[in-house]
Amino acid sequence: MSDQEPSYAISVRVKHTHRSKYKNQRRHDLRIGVPPSYVQNKRSERNRVLVELPMPAVITARAKELREKTDPSRAMRADAAVATIGIITFGHAAQQIFEALTTAQQDDAYLEVAQSIADEYGTTIRGLVVHADETAPHAHVVWDCRDHDGVPMSRVMKGSRLQDIAAEVIERHASGIERGVRKSVRIARGDKPSQIYNRSVQQLHQDLPLELEAKRQDLKQFSDRVDEMRARVEKLEAKEELNAKEGKRLATYRNRLAARLEEYTEAKAVLASKVQATDQREEALNIKERVLDKAEEQLDERETIIDQRDTEILVREKDVVRREGILDLLTNELSKLINDVADRLGVGRSLRAILGRLKSASDELKEDGPSLG
Repeated sequence: MSDQEPSYAISVRVKHTHRSKYKNQRRHDLRIGVPPSYVQNKRSERNRVLVELPMPAVITARAKELREKTDPSRAMRADAAVATIGIITFGHAAQQIFEALTTAQQDDAYLEVAQSIADEYGTTIRGLVVHADETAPHAHVVWDCRDHDGVPMSRVMKGSRLQDIAAEVIERHASGIERGVRKSVRIARGDKPSQIYNRSVQQLHQDLPLELEAKRQDLKQFSDRVDEMRARVEKLEAKEELNAKEGKRLATYRNRLAARLEEYTEAKAVLASKVQATDQREEALNIKERVLDKAEEQLDERETIIDQRDTEILVREKDVVRREGILDLLTNELSKLINDVADRLGVGRSLRAILGRLKSASDELKEDGPSLG
């Protein structure tokens, strides 16, 4: 797909975030504090909270509760994921189709997409907020970071299946919106990386940043003023003969035209500079996000390895406990048998003293514990 071809796709992107990042995302979703520059404040009242977002302490407690189901042998790390956050967005052409729906219909679609994903991966929706105060319609979702059995979402909620689910659901709500072309297909057909990989979440919603649009509107006003003054000059110049008053007015208009042309030129230069700065900022954000995504992938891989290690240790610990139980049972039975035989032979007291010393030595060994590597 080229940059010029319209996109009718729905897209779902997810990240598994630690407490601090969840806190910041929650503030963004609920417009707590100073809103980003691209937000249209007059439209913020159109935002909808479909599922209340939990406080950071609550979502963290929930993450710990689910983690306990795996019988972990260590405390949860400070940078461990406490929530899985996602964003539901639409391509340019799909936006027009989606925005033709009523607010209630849009909300139903968002909810079903989020719930279908939760059902697929055995997790629970914890928050859902619809934003209508940015350039493109979208919704932010929060799920538990683990499934009902405690398995981390970072292990299972990834890949193209998310896009399949979203497309299957949205087809029932807005005919014409479809699944995006798979990245493997786009790479195979030679699309540029800049066309394939997602931009930052914030940049994704500001196809036309309001700040840049304001500069364009300024330029248009300067252009209109130039056209207006040029029309006045041309009207007077078209006369065959001017009286003194008209001649003076023509000179004034020419001076004003020159001044407005200068203002227009300056505004045009400012806009060009702003466009260049915006492009550079977007590229910088793209690079930064790719670096952060890579780091997050590495952290997820590290957490998976640690979780696997914990599972192995837990299995070995249970095996040791089982063996100790069998050994204790055999020892007790053997002791009874030996005591019975010793009593019959008349050496019970001496033999019990020897067994007592052996038991003490065995207990000392157990206290040292087995080596788990």
